[in-house]
Amino acid sequence: MTQTLVHRVGPEELDRAAVAVAEAFFDEVVTEWVIPDPVQRKQLMPLHLRDLVEKALEQGEVLATADFGAISLWLDRAAGESGDAFPGGELDIPPELAEFVRRGLIVAELTEARHPTHTAHIYLPCIGALPAYRGQGFGSALLRDKLERADAANLPVYLEASSTRNRALYARHGFEALGDPIRFPEDGPEIHPMWREPSAQV
Repeated sequence: MTQTLVHRVGPEELDRAAVAVAEAFFDEVVTEWVIPDPVQRKQLMPLHLRDLVEKALEQGEVLATADFGAISLWLDRAAGESGDAFPGGELDIPPELAEFVRRGLIVAELTEARHPTHTAHIYLPCIGALPAYRGQGFGSALLRDKLERADAANLPVYLEASSTRNRALYARHGFEALGDPIRFPEDGPEIHPMWREPSAQV
């Protein structure tokens, strides 16, 4: 298999990266729960995710395949550090989208309550491939690139897996379950916190 080329996204690629993340996560279960209506989801996701991409560019890094068929956001977390508030409330949200903000805040509050703070680590809030690129190993390529450097820096990595398939992928790369799943209310999905110690076998 030809080695997948991974590159570090620069600030000048912010808009392209935000579009790629929005497309990769359009049908993700938490995204669908927060914004059930696909028209609203398409409208709002690039705005919200642009803030997250910008944060990763400033406080970590963004990795993508050469053609942005797959993308991942990584954040550096210091010991004792808490995450920022959900940025949806800072956007110019029309009243009919208030439900998105409410559910987004639920996601932020429940995930942050479970986020480890006992040691410095790398946080992976987003990794995904666009539909046409799924099942081709691009996610694994992005993981390998970053995890090798996390091992070299002796840093653990934390994430929340939102599907059985993703959990299996992360387990193959050395991640283990970290406590009970995080369950969202109102018939929402559950996600699974996972932790990887440095130097795990991948």
